[in-house]
Amino acid sequence: MRRAGWSIFWGAAIFAASQVFVAGASCGEMVRVPAGDYLPFFKLSAGKGQTKAENRPVTVRAFVLDEAPVTNTQYLDFVRAHPEWRRSQAKALFVDRHYLGKWPGDLTPPEGEAQSPVTNVSWFAAQAFCEARGLRLPTTDEWEYALADAGRGQQAVTQISLDWFSAPNPPRLAAVRRGLPNGYGFYDMVGLVWEWTLDFSSAATGTEQRNTSSKDDAQFCGGGAAGVRDPSDYPAFMRYASRASLKAAYSQDNLGFRCAGDT
Repeated sequence: MRRAGWSIFWGAAIFAASQVFVAGASCGEMVRVPAGDYLPFFKLSAGKGQTKAENRPVTVRAFVLDEAPVTNTQYLDFVRAHPEWRRSQAKALFVDRHYLGKWPGDLTPPEGEAQSPVTNVSWFAAQAFCEARGLRLPTTDEWEYALADAGRGQQAVTQISLDWFSAPNPPRLAAVRRGLPNGYGFYDMVGLVWEWTLDFSSAATGTEQRNTSSKDDAQFCGGGAAGVRDPSDYPAFMRYASRASLKAAYSQDNLGFRCAGDT
């Protein structure tokens, strides 16, 4: 009974702290995405009795997702409430030396970028931010499903992506919510920053591959684009390659995040 009492106490305390952070963080709006199917970039591996990978749809359950990337102002509220994630106090196990590298001080975001996406944030830090809100990072399937937007505006997504890839990183990032949202209501899915996903390394495989029933086999067997749905989709190649190059403690000038949750 004593142990159960303490569990209830600490659970209530954590929930209360999370609510205080959410109320003070100006976290913006979240959008509910309905359940549905989408065709993933990588084909699913061949099952028993099949000879090649298949282009099968993946079902995604309904979820909620931030309408825009997390901003410097929102992250400032987080590190104020959670000093252990300030630049000078974050543990080296969870962040690299570039963590919040654009911030002049622990509580000083880059000048002129209050409403720009926070960057130089590791996966651990991004997940901690989301958990403090009672949320999590989106899975890769959820993120890609939100970008796919039920097939709407995909030519525009491709063109924005290509224009973005061809330009150098700007000295100062633009504010979020520029331009129009997609059909679901999401801003800046491409063209502003790369974004962490919960399972960012799920498309990476090692040299030891004895399991022939996973979708990873389809992604890399035969080399090149043998396991992808559309070999001409260069932006998707870039997204997956970028994720596969990351480790959880990494941080980059052009890498941000947004939070997701279950419904």
